[in-house]
Formats: sequence, structure tokens, C-alpha cells
Amino acid sequence: MNMDLTALIQDCWNTTPEMRPSLRRIKLNVETYLNMLVLFCRPLINSLFFRKGSLVDQMTRMMEQYANNLEKLVAERTGMLEEANQRADRLLSQLLPAYVANELKLGRPVPPKTFTGSTVLFSDIVGFTEMCQNATPLEVVSVLNGIFDGFDQFIARKDAYKVETIGDAYMVVSGVPEENGHRHINEIASIALDVHKFLSEFLLPHKPGTKVQCRLGFHTGPVAAAVVGLNAPRYCLFGDTVNMASRMESNSEPGKTQISETAKNLLLKEYPDYVCEQRGEIPIKGKGMCMTYWLMGTKSEGAGQSGAYLAPSMKSAGTGFTGMLGNTSNDYSLNLRNPTGLQR
Repeated sequence: MNMDLTALIQDCWNTTPEMRPSLRRIKLNVETYLNMLVLFCRPLINSLFFRKGSLVDQMTRMMEQYANNLEKLVAERTGMLEEANQRADRLLSQLLPAYVANELKLGRPVPPKTFTGSTVLFSDIVGFTEMCQNATPLEVVSVLNGIFDGFDQFIARKDAYKVETIGDAYMVVSGVPEENGHRHINEIASIALDVHKFLSEFLLPHKPGTKVQCRLGFHTGPVAAAVVGLNAPRYCLFGDTVNMASRMESNSEPGKTQISETAKNLLLKEYPDYVCEQRGEIPIKGKGMCMTYWLMGTKSEGAGQSGAYLAPSMKSAGTGFTGMLGNTSNDYSLNLRNPTGLQR
């Protein structure tokens, strides 16, 4: 600020009225200061506003530039918002079926629904408790991620839906949430074969040369499906079919897939290419004695083209099995193809 103007302001605040400047002096000093300021700033004002047209032209040009910048900013922010929405949609679609996710996003309730034809499969890692005792938490998580990521990849290529994973348990269903006639039994049977084939080649990351084995079991029948929960909604299945499928898995053997008589009858009726072996009657909780079968593979020609898995026979399955570690010397036959025709 100008020194004379500063002194003038200070004199105006003088405690002695006689020492304060007169109005004439104040007016003269302020006018002198403003004239000097205009004289100094005139070249700058001319260069900004009068170099390229009139003041109106300059203002119009500035408004156009501002509008263009605003459009670019809006487009950029809109793209970021769309990308965030896509990521949220992908995450939601991994947690819930697509139509359920869409209904919930629109704020609509999703009523429970009954599906007359479906097949439910359960899998469980053999010796998982022993592995947890002899491995670090990070190693356990790494193993589960490696196994379940493999399951997810080939299940995504089937007409099936992963319901949930609880610890080392893995639950898959076909025929829900979209009905597919009788194809659900074929989809689940081929998934079971693919699971064993995948595990026959999977090695523990922290124990090279050590393999993992799973027990599998599935049953076919009607189920009820509903969205449970408000804060963290989950798509859940209910019914005797789910319970029976769980019993098939829990009473199965390492490296094998046990199926119910109902599942076997439907599978061989609609897809006679599969091979099943009778296990016999076993006690099932809540059901008494039930006839069950092993899913062995397929009998189609063109062996080895798709690398589908043939379940080990009862003799080889029981040879040298050591729980989670399995038996890396077991002779797994890979000579039967996947009836879905999926080439690896």
C-alpha cells in the first residue's frame, strides 16, 4: 500500500481530534492515489481486455472457454462414476445372481422361489483340519485361494451357480436361479469330474509334490431359494435336496464323488454316457439306509481329447491314503472325456 495513504489512515485514527486530517486533505490524497493506480494499471487492462476485440468479445470468449473446460470435467467425472458403478455391479454379481442383484438395486423385494428341478453339489477338502495345524494362516489362505479360484474358473463356463464357501466347503447348484430342464444333472456331474481332474494336478504351494483330495457328493430334486439378510444379503438354498446332497458329501470317500439313487437314475436316463458304480446301502442321517453310487466318469469314445477325470477305483482309492497329503503315487486314469464337449 502507498506510504502516504498509510500515513493518512493512521492520522485519521489519532486520539487528538485537532491532529486528524481534514476532509479536503483526505479527498486530495485518495484521488492522487487512484490516479496513480489507474496510470500504472492501464497497460495491463488494455492488454487483457482490449487487445483482441471489445470487452464483450473477451467476456464471451472467456465464457466459452469455461464451458468447454466444464464439459471436459463433467465427462471425466461421469466416466469415473460409470467405472465405479461397473466395479460395484461386478462385485454384486459375484455375491448374488444377476436378476436378484438388479431387483435389489431397484429397491424391489425378491420373494422366495421354488425350483422343481435342480442338482446340488458339496465338496470338502480331506484333512483340512490337519493342514491348518501344520501350516501358517497365510499358507492356508493361499491353498484355499488356489483351489477355489480353479473351481470358479471352470464353474463359470458351466450353467451353474456357486452358492457359497464356508471354510473348506464348497457348494454349487445348477438349475437355480435359472431353470434349465434336465441339464442341471449333466452340469453338476461334469463339474464333479472337472474338480477331481483339477485336484489331480494341483500341488500345495508351500509343500511341493503334495496333492490335495476332496470328497464330493450331489443329489437332485426340488429346492427353495431366497435372499436372506438386509445388511449383507445372501442367496441361500433350502430343502431336503440340500440336506441330502450334504449327506452324500459327508459320507463320501477321498477322491470320489458319491451320488444318490435319484441322481443316478436321472443322470443315466438323460445322459447315458456317464459311468456309475454301485456302492451299496449306507446309513444316512435322517434317512436310514440309502442306496448310493460312485460317479466314475464317462464311456464315450475319443478318449483323452478333453482330459476329463476318471474316479479312482476302490482299490486305488484306498492305497496309501494319508489324509490331506493324499497319495501322490495313485494311478489316476485320464482317459475319459467330458460329456459337455469342453476342450481344454
